[in-house]
Parts: sequence; structure tokens; C-alpha cells
Amino acid sequence: MSTVPNFAGNFLSNLPPALSNYAAIASPWGTFVKPGGRIAAYVRSTGAQDGEDHFAASGMLVASINEGLKRCRSGHNDVVVVLPGHTETHSVTGAIWANLVAGAQIIGMGRPGATNNPNVTLAHTGASLALNVANVTVAGLNINTATASTTGFIVVTGAGCTLASNFINITAALGANPAIAVTGAANFIMSGNHVVADCTDPIVEITGAGTTNLAIVGNFLRQNQGTGATDFVDIADTDGISGIVAYNLGKTATAGTPGTGFDLDAANIIGRVLNQENYAVDNIATSGTLATGGAFA
Repeated sequence: MSTVPNFAGNFLSNLPPALSNYAAIASPWGTFVKPGGRIAAYVRSTGAQDGEDHFAASGMLVASINEGLKRCRSGHNDVVVVLPGHTETHSVTGAIWANLVAGAQIIGMGRPGATNNPNVTLAHTGASLALNVANVTVAGLNINTATASTTGFIVVTGAGCTLASNFINITAALGANPAIAVTGAANFIMSGNHVVADCTDPIVEITGAGTTNLAIVGNFLRQNQGTGATDFVDIADTDGISGIVAYNLGKTATAGTPGTGFDLDAANIIGRVLNQENYAVDNIATSGTLATGGAFA
């Protein structure tokens, strides 16, 4: 039996405590202050709780992720720690984190999917979680929308970005919009996420010749679109795209024979798929052979 490796834990490293404002913080997947970085801010919309006088003394507690990002130095892997109980809702068009800088690490400190986990809601059709600068990590958050036809829910264009161990929950129909669009983004990692989507576009759509050396590993992808659903992961038939799609599990709500699968090279593979082997994707020249099973409602 194949075992899903803990890629979400392996890429996270630790800065010696003497070089940080605080000792490294443990999360469910390990410590996360990368070399050269520091903890820039702690975030919780409800402010300090009983027994948290140290936040008042340090002045590091802020009310939004955007405020925390203001304190990050570009290119230094600084960390914004998002505390349990934090909530934020974005109800306007545009990128929700205007202060995002290269190398920022946005790390939730709860259990993704839990009701008290840090929660980010997109409540406008034009709101977008845009990872448009290099080497950003978003990990451990609840990211959700109940707004139909959100056009750019999660969009990755920056090189070296990571989505890890998030609970991404889309309860309204996105229609012909992907949940996660990766365009021309080299070295993208998507690992350990639980994604529930309702869209006629692919859940994860990969385009652009610049999308090289991607890794989509160990994710659970659930398609709630009852009719007309397309792929869990779709990689465009474009020269230059390369990477690995492995150890993912897809579940579709479409009964019978759905058009839902892992489309690695424009050859759609249907049905329930346990993507349990390593399939290389190099210039879309070689088909991946996937183990498929019958669909289930």
C-alpha cells in the first residue's frame, strides 16, 4: 500500500531562537521560520485574550493579515502567524492582501477545517487570493467563499509559491472558473490541502509555459458539481509545463461516468481516481497512466 509522504512538513524549517523575536513556534506540521526570516506579526481579529499580556507588551498583535504583511521585509521569509479565532471577510474586487511581499509566510496556527481555525472569506465575485509575488507560503488556513462565480478565487503567478495544509471550501457554484489557477508560476507546490469545490472548470487549472517543476502532492480534491464537472487537476497542452502530480485523491459528486479526472496532457481520464503513483509531466509529451475506479455519488 502506498503511503502519502509528509511533504507539508518537510519544506518547513526553523530559525535558531537567538535570531528570532521569539523561540520558534510549533505547528501541527512542525516549525516554520525559514533561515533568514523572523516572526513579523501575530494576527487575530478579536485581539488579545486572557493571559496573553505578552502580546500587549510586544506590540506584535494586529487585527488583519494585511496589517501583519506590512511588517514583512521583502525577500526575507518573514512570518505572519495567524492565531486561532481569527476571521476576516473581503467584500471588494481585487487582491485581498494588498501588502503581500516576496517571501512572506502566512501560517495558520489551528487545525484546518476546525471552526476556530483562522478563517479567510472571499465575499465578492471579484475578490482574489492572489499569490502574485515570489516565494510566498500560505499554510494552515480555512479559505472559503459562499459567493457564486468568483472569478479569481486563488490565483498563483509568482514563482516558488506554496499552498500547504489548507481547508479550501467553496459552497457556491464558481461556474466556469477554477478554484485554483496556476499561470506561468515556476516551482509551485500544492501539498496536503483539502479542497471542496463546485465548478464546471477544473478544480486546479495549470497553464503557461513558465509553470515548470510544479508539485501537486497529497491533496484531497472533492468536486461537488453535479453535472458538467471537469477535471480535478487539468494541465494545459502547452510545451514547457513540467512537474509531478502524485498521491492525490479525487472524489466527484457526479453519478455514472463523469468527465472528472486528472488530465495531465489533454487526455481526460474519467471516474474516481486514486492518483497513487508518481507521474512525471514533461512538456506534455508523455501520458500519465492512472489507476481509475467507478464514480460514486
